[in-house]
Amino acid sequence: MRLRDIKEKIIVSYYEITNWLFIKRAIRKHKYTADWDNFNLRADWVGRIYTVLNPMEPSDDGDTEEVLRIKYAERMKPINLYLDSLGLSESIYPAYENPKENPRSLLIVYSPIFNVITTWKIINVTVFIIVFFATKLDTWTWKGITKIVEWIALLF
Repeated sequence: MRLRDIKEKIIVSYYEITNWLFIKRAIRKHKYTADWDNFNLRADWVGRIYTVLNPMEPSDDGDTEEVLRIKYAERMKPINLYLDSLGLSESIYPAYENPKENPRSLLIVYSPIFNVITTWKIINVTVFIIVFFATKLDTWTWKGITKIVEWIALLF
């Protein structure tokens, strides 16, 4: 890996972290507002925003899956405009799934966008920092450290 690629990944990681912190601040600031409650939005500690769309009318029960998706897309437009007004439209992306409890409903999860930062990278850096600061490196060999990291990686 070239030094230029490493610098680029560090810069992208920095921007991803600042975007994530911006999302967390926006959620914390607007979580208890009337608009947030009106759209039935929920948030978790990771920075994901959730909402569930149910069929509105009893006549929707006979509609096909494609027609329901179009109706859900129309109902999502005000939610997307609200999240855009908070400045989140460029930092999050929606994912859709049908809950097991009610397959006619639609669960929408707006997740932060991460391209460089992954769960495994966070675990690897955390383990390295723990090993680095919890022990004296002069008593450990790099071979021993890599064995510990491999052992911890096998746990996951």
